[in-house]
Amino acid sequence: MISDPPSKTAVLLGFLAALTLVAPGRTQDAPTAATGPLCASVEQAAAVRDAMAGKPPMPLAAVAAQVGMPESVVASALPPAQAHGIAPTHFATVWKSLERWDNAVALVMHGPDVIEIQGPVGIGKPSTRSKFFNLERRGGGIAGHLRPDLYTAIYALDIPGKDGGSLLGVSFHDASGAAVFSVFVPGEGAPPTESALRQFRETAALMRALPGLCPR
Repeated sequence: MISDPPSKTAVLLGFLAALTLVAPGRTQDAPTAATGPLCASVEQAAAVRDAMAGKPPMPLAAVAAQVGMPESVVASALPPAQAHGIAPTHFATVWKSLERWDNAVALVMHGPDVIEIQGPVGIGKPSTRSKFFNLERRGGGIAGHLRPDLYTAIYALDIPGKDGGSLLGVSFHDASGAAVFSVFVPGEGAPPTESALRQFRETAALMRALPGLCPR
């Protein structure tokens, strides 16, 4: 049954690999109200692309720590084919598409700690008595209690690497620019399955049909 979290519940999901640096914008302060999107300047976009050139695909937090920018700025600096950001008002539409993913890796970074949860994406439903969006676990996948009213951006990511692999997923960002969590296509140790790729492409196409956040 989908229900609100008990008081003082800490919801930690996970991220991709252990990082010793904390990306700019990552703090442990209380949540702040959502504001507008963070968009890269021409100079910031050039710095991000230089940092990623000729390297394996990296999670946004790793690039953000390297260049000293929030993850939303890093995402907005990528070429349109690699990242497309949309307003958080489309959260419910995006999540409904993610619910069709049979297998995903949910990742959230909390300070230097990284946790990965792999499995089907949880079925979501807005609470009738709070601002939480509650997730019901399917199989061994993610469950939890989200606050999409505090998000400022949602990005579809398709970041290629030098060896032919790509980082494919969707990231959700807060007012500081940090990625609250991300949902990725599994691909570590083996190529993604055709069904996983198809489900990602369907979600990405849905997002790309919506207005973008930052000028390109």
